[in-house]
Amino acid sequence: MGRPEPAPEPRGQAPGLATRAVGPGDSGRCGRAPRPRENPRPRPPVLGSGRVSAADSRKLQLEPDYQRILDHVRSSEPIAADETGWRIGGHTAWPHAWVGDRDTAYAIDSQRSADALERVIGADWSGVLSHDGFASYERFEGAIHQQCLAHVLRRARELLERATRGAVRFPRQVIARFTEAIHWRNEYAPGTWTDDQRDAHRSQFDDRLLELVTRPRAVPAYVTLAKHLWNHFEQWFTFVFDPRVEPTNWKAEQAIRPAVVNRKVWGGNRTAAGAKAQGVLMSVFETCRRRTLSVVDHVSHTLRCFGNRLLPRPVLLPAR
Repeated sequence: MGRPEPAPEPRGQAPGLATRAVGPGDSGRCGRAPRPRENPRPRPPVLGSGRVSAADSRKLQLEPDYQRILDHVRSSEPIAADETGWRIGGHTAWPHAWVGDRDTAYAIDSQRSADALERVIGADWSGVLSHDGFASYERFEGAIHQQCLAHVLRRARELLERATRGAVRFPRQVIARFTEAIHWRNEYAPGTWTDDQRDAHRSQFDDRLLELVTRPRAVPAYVTLAKHLWNHFEQWFTFVFDPRVEPTNWKAEQAIRPAVVNRKVWGGNRTAAGAKAQGVLMSVFETCRRRTLSVVDHVSHTLRCFGNRLLPRPVLLPAR
């Protein structure tokens, strides 16, 4: 008997290589089993929730500009304040907007109260504060307050729409008083009246409003409005004595509008660090816009200077 012939090698396989089934963990390359690594390369550590995002990095680089914006708002004689609803990680929060002479500052806080503003300007701030009548702003006793007349006029017009017969008189009188004062202020020419004349003119508006709100009212809604006008009696006609003051809070309402748009798009921030970064970025963006500066040029120049001491850092605002 002759020697048995060896089994033929499979086609496409080099002689001398054993065949085996390729499992799901094999490489499947020419049927060769993968070699285990003797010293596998360690994986880099996975960053947790404390990782710094790109926005946080930009916030750190723009922090000096943000502090100077706060300083300028603090030293501003008039400040218009407003706030709106927000979310931080699903929890209720409030973006605050503070509009100064030429600068605007933002901060997102977990409280709606004026605590955030007090941390910036101090409780003894003595400028002119314009707001929508939120009671928390009353803590600034040294400030001169100007409440937004647009809110009162809106309430009076809503009462007038529901009124019939003789009940239309009171809301019409409220609308007429405030509208007359606003028209006078809009037509005022600087330097035409002395301080004493403007003070006397304001007293006339005060007396006419006092006569209106002290009359007895039979409609409960009218009683509520009259009480509101009486409780803030000295805060309605500040702009008559100083026409530089706005009779409405439109500046702060315009400043808070981008936050309202952002809230409708994505609802808020995921973390407190992101909320802080957004307040810094919004403050720099809006201040650049008000000072007719290029946001792209300023931010890009600031980022290029970060870590390079040879490049001069751009200055958004002078130091106060």
